[in-house]
Amino acid sequence: MALSDQLTDLASRTKRLEDAAAAAEARNRTMLEQERDKLHSTMQKEAKNLQASAKSAKTEASSWWAETTAHIEERRAQLRAEIEQRKVERKVDKAKRNADDAEDYAAGLVSLAAYVIDAAEYAVVDATIARGDADELAAASR
Repeated sequence: MALSDQLTDLASRTKRLEDAAAAAEARNRTMLEQERDKLHSTMQKEAKNLQASAKSAKTEASSWWAETTAHIEERRAQLRAEIEQRKVERKVDKAKRNADDAEDYAAGLVSLAAYVIDAAEYAVVDATIARGDADELAAASR
């Protein structure tokens, strides 16, 4: 996927995140549950793609990405299992703890996403500078 396509995709995902946050503020439970189910499927697919990509590239960074996505998926699965168990229990204090845990997890992932967006922006700028250097060297050697 071209860099511009990835950035467009990232913008689209950011917009969905904003919509989800707005729905959360409006307490639109049905929309949030539908979005959560859709995101669950998408995240599973993307995690598998990232892990496959990391395995084929066999680089240190790719290995880090594979480990990171595996850890996030493991934690997400763990949290989802805890949420499902708590739904069965239906106790107010447990439901509040569930909400607190989910909010803490979301806040952590938002922080991670902000870092990753900054890292992606840095990589884009760095790649642009590197391409400029390469073009200048190629032009000078002609």
